[in-house]
Order: sequence, then C-alpha cells, then structure tokens
Amino acid sequence: MNKVLVIMAVITIALVAYAFHTAQIPPASIEYKEVFYIDNQSVTFVTKDGVGLFTMRIEPHVDSFELKIAFPKGTSYLVRYGDMSYRGSDEFRIQVEKEGLPGEVYVQFQLPPELTKEIVYQKGQAEILITGDKIPMWHAEDVIYIKYRKESKS
Repeated sequence: MNKVLVIMAVITIALVAYAFHTAQIPPASIEYKEVFYIDNQSVTFVTKDGVGLFTMRIEPHVDSFELKIAFPKGTSYLVRYGDMSYRGSDEFRIQVEKEGLPGEVYVQFQLPPELTKEIVYQKGQAEILITGDKIPMWHAEDVIYIKYRKESKS
C-alpha cells in the first residue's frame, strides 16, 4: 500500500510542477487604441516614412510584473509611461506596479528605412511582440503586425 501512495504522490507532484511550468495566465489585461483587428490579426499602421503610434491601457491582475515590447531590429521608439519618456531601440522593458500605473501608455516608433520600404512598397509586414511576465506562472504574449495602409485619393 505504501508503494502505491508514494507512486501517486510522485505523479501528483510531477503534474503540479508541469502545470506551473506550462501555465500561461496573463498578468494584466491590455486594451489597445490605434490597433485594429483585421483578418484575425492585430494590426497597427505606419505612415510612408515608417512612423507608427498606438496606446495601451493596462489593468494589472498582479503587482510588479515585467512588461516588454520587442520591436523589429533597428526600430527606434519613444514610450511615454506616466510622466516619464523612454527613448531607445529594439526593445523596451519596464516593471509595472499597481501603484503609480498611468492611465495610458503611449508608444511611438520609427522603423528603419529598409524595413519601411519593404512594408510600404512590397506589401511586407513586421511585428511587435508585447509580453508580460511574472514568475512562476504569469505570462502573456500579444503580437501586433505592422502594415501600411494606402490612402485612397478622393
């Protein structure tokens, strides 16, 4: 009887460990503005010179998680998070706290010239990956595709 209990305990512990390892519960709800749902994809549009903009409203479920925004390689960005403005390229990271969370986070980006040409003239696309992480089981990923919308002349 003891062997059966030991085996069941080992299996239960393994299943719980696997569940914690594979669980992906979002640490926050994120609502986007200037991001459109087209053909089962979240899409933001850039201008002919490769500039894009969107905003995020974050409602955290847990306190103190890492928010990461990964842009295409060579992309410069300006993120306005509350009273602070962050400039950089390729990747933005911040620790999101429930206290002091701004109403909206503004994200402006400038694609590199080669990628801009590919998106504008060759109908290519790129993507922005937004992740939220807090160990042990809080994880979420959103992909926003970058496209160019040709304006029709009226």
